[in-house]
Order: sequence, then structure tokens, then C-alpha cells
Amino acid sequence: MRRLIGAAFVAVLAFTCGAAAQAAELKVLGFLSARPMLSALAPDFERISGHKVVPSYDSVAAMRRRITDGEIADVVITARVGLDDLARQGKVAPSSIADVARITIRLFVRAGAPKPDIASIDALKRTLLEAPSLAYTDPTRGGLAGLAFANALVRLGIAEQLKPKTKLIPGLGHDVVKAVAAGQAALGAAPTNDVTPPPVGIDVVGPLPKELKSDVAIAAGVPATSTSPEAAKALIAFLMSSAAAPAIRAHGLDP
Repeated sequence: MRRLIGAAFVAVLAFTCGAAAQAAELKVLGFLSARPMLSALAPDFERISGHKVVPSYDSVAAMRRRITDGEIADVVITARVGLDDLARQGKVAPSSIADVARITIRLFVRAGAPKPDIASIDALKRTLLEAPSLAYTDPTRGGLAGLAFANALVRLGIAEQLKPKTKLIPGLGHDVVKAVAAGQAALGAAPTNDVTPPPVGIDVVGPLPKELKSDVAIAAGVPATSTSPEAAKALIAFLMSSAAAPAIRAHGLDP
């Protein structure tokens, strides 16, 4: 239903605004992993609406600081939990927030290594406890996937047991991929967008079991500083639409 509403909105937008004389220039502040998705979708939105998308990308933590400090922006794309927090601060209009995608976590091994069983909660726990080493992004740096995976380990009840053999990577998911491909860790965890398509040097084992509820909701919202809130809402509706779904999937996110 959410996507049907978005698609209908885009159809109306194309009819009413396609030849608009006053096009808005939308400053979009997105978390780093949103870059491929937005780069693919912005040209279509610009063609349909006549508006111009001007993106800026940053880490989740840095982006939150920029919005909190009052930076002017028309749309912010980040974790839903972060947008909800900004709404409580009065920095983002609560009614404008909408989920546009989800990040899922994938486990992987070095290319050619046996793929362990992670199909169930019990199998995943056994695999993690038996793995000689584990790598994922350092959650203290604010990366969404690192935080999500660290929280999943806590829910599994094995976070403390894994600490001695865990390698926390200071970069992003693709840096975890490099570490596993180089043999620095036997098992790695990273968001789907960093292993789609599978990079050379690793074999993807699969996603975490759904029962862990480790997916990260990605949302978009309109900051209080927006100078073009209606055009900003149109962009969010486009990101929610069925027209945007193929590009979202192609870049490793789930619509």
C-alpha cells in the first residue's frame, strides 16, 4: 500500500509539475551508503519533477550533528531511529518521515572457504562461536551495519564471548570485505549493499536469520530548515514509489 500511494503521487507530480517554471534546488543530506541509490534515482526524479537534486553525503553521526546544528537541508536520508530522534528535537517534521528502504546484514567468508550454517538462530550461534575470527565495522564509529550486528550479538547472548577473537574495522563494509579477503578474519559481516554484487575475494554465506530482527530501516524526512518542503516531500514520495524499487534493490537495499 505504501508503494502504491507513492506511485500515485509520482504520477500526479509528473502531470502537474513536469513543466513547472519554478524548479526547486533540493539539498539532500544522505548517509554514505545512500550514495549509489540516490545517484541512480536522482536523474529520473529530476526529469519527472523539474526539480534539481543536490546531494551531500556523510557518516550517520556527522550528519546528525549537522542537522542538530541547524544546517539548511531539504531532505535527510538516514536510519529511521536517527530521524525519529531528530523529530523529537524539533529538527525534522515528524509527519514527513517515511521508510524508503532497509539494510540487511550478510555474513561472508574468504573465497573458496567452506560456508558455515547460519540458517537458524542456533546454527548462527554455533557458527559464530566456532569461527576462529570475526570482523565487522566498529560500532562506536556510528556505522549502521556495525551497530546492527553488534546489537544482534548482544541479543544472541554471545557478545562477550566473541570479543577476544573479534576484529573491529574502523572503515565501512567494503573494508571488512578486504580484511576477510586478505585472510585477516575467517568470517565477516557487512551490509548487503557492500557485497552486491559479491566482491572478488569473498563468498557470501547469507543473511542473518529474520528472527533476529537485525534489519535497519532507512527513512527520509524534511528538516525544519527546508526552504522547499513540498518539493522535498515529492522526492520522498518518489523514493517510496514502485518506480524506485528496482534501483534500490540493484544497490543492495530492500525497498
